[in-house]
Amino acid sequence: MTALAERNSWAAEGVDDLLKFSRKASQEEPQLVRTLRGHRGAVHGVAFSPTRRQLASTGGDGAVMLWSFGMRDEATRRERPTRAYRFEGHDGAVYCAAFRRDGRQLATGGADRTVRLWETRARGESRILRGHSGAVRAVAFSPDGTRLLTGADDKCVKVWSLPRRQFVCTLGASELAPPSGARPARRARHGGGGAVASHANWVRAACWSPDGTVAASGGDDKLVKVWDVEAAKATATFFEHEKAVRGVCFSADGTCVVACGDDAAINVWDTRTKGLLQHYTAHTGPCTSVAVDPKQAGRYLASTGADGTLQQRDVETNKPTWRRRNAAPATINALALLGESGVATGDDEGMVCCWDMRQRRVAHTFREHGEYISDMLFTDQRS
Repeated sequence: MTALAERNSWAAEGVDDLLKFSRKASQEEPQLVRTLRGHRGAVHGVAFSPTRRQLASTGGDGAVMLWSFGMRDEATRRERPTRAYRFEGHDGAVYCAAFRRDGRQLATGGADRTVRLWETRARGESRILRGHSGAVRAVAFSPDGTRLLTGADDKCVKVWSLPRRQFVCTLGASELAPPSGARPARRARHGGGGAVASHANWVRAACWSPDGTVAASGGDDKLVKVWDVEAAKATATFFEHEKAVRGVCFSADGTCVVACGDDAAINVWDTRTKGLLQHYTAHTGPCTSVAVDPKQAGRYLASTGADGTLQQRDVETNKPTWRRRNAAPATINALALLGESGVATGDDEGMVCCWDMRQRRVAHTFREHGEYISDMLFTDQRS
C-alpha cells in the first residue's frame, strides 16, 4: 500500500478557475479556458463528483486521474490551483467511472476484468472486486450507495454489496434453474465460476432506476433488458433496436426506460405496460449516448451522435427543442447532464465541452486529455 500511495501523489497543478457556466451573450465561439494534462494516452471515461469540485478521468494508460478544482481564496479573490492525484492499480485500459452520491467513493472498471473502489480522500487507496471474465465497461452506484451494478464483455450484469464488498448475483441467473432433481450449481463468492449470462453479447450500458429496485442494461445483442434486482429476473426485454445498444437511462419517475444505439435510433418504453412509446431517428449516424433531465420531470431528453451533433428533445411533443450541429469535430461518445442548465460532452479527440443549455453554446472546455472519451457522468446532488 505504501508503494501505491507513493505513485498516487500530486500529479498536476496550475489551472486557476472553477467549472462554471458563462452568461456573456456576446461569446459565440468556444473558448479554451482550462487544459488538464496527466494521461499518457487516450481518455475513455470521465465523471464529476456531487460536489462539482472533482473530476475523475480514466484512460488507456491504465491510470485514474482525480482532478481537484481549487477553492476560491477570499483574501486574494483568486482561485487556488487545480491539482490532481494519479491513481494506479488497474492492469490495462480503464473504461468507466462513477462516483457514489456522497462523493467519497469512486468506482472504475477496466480491461483487466476488475472493478476498483477508490476512496477519494485516501490518496489512491482502493479495494478490488473480482468476478467478471471480460473487460468491465459499465459501473453504476445504486441511489442509496449500498450496491454497485457492473456490465462487462463476459455478457454479464452483476450486482455487488458494497458494505460487505461481496458479489450478490448475476442478473438473469435465477432464470436458468437446474433440471428437476439436479444439484444446483455452487455460487462463487467472487461472482465467477458459472456460464450464466445476462445478455447474448457484450454489455455496454447499465443503470439503476431512481428508487433502486429496478435496473436496465443494453449491449451488442441489440437488446434492452429491465431487471427486478431483488429477484434477479428480467421483467421486460425490448427488441426494437436493429444494432448494438450504446446507452440506457430511466426517466425521472422510473416509469420509462430510454435507450440509444448504433442504428441512430432512440426508443422510449413504458416499464409498466411494456409498450414502445416513442421511436425516432435522432442522428445521421450511431446515437452514442442519451440522458434524461431529472429536474424537469424527465420531459427533456438529450442525445449525442457519431455525426458530431448534440440535441435536446421534448418528450411530450416528440420534437427537438434545439440542435447543435458540429458540436464536436469528431464522434461525440459521452453525455452528462448538470442540473437544468448544463450539458457535458466528450469526443473521439479527447475533448470535454461543457455547454450552457440556456445560451445554446459551449461554456467550458477541457482539452488534450488524449484521443478518445467513451463515458462520463455528472451527479445531481451536492455534498
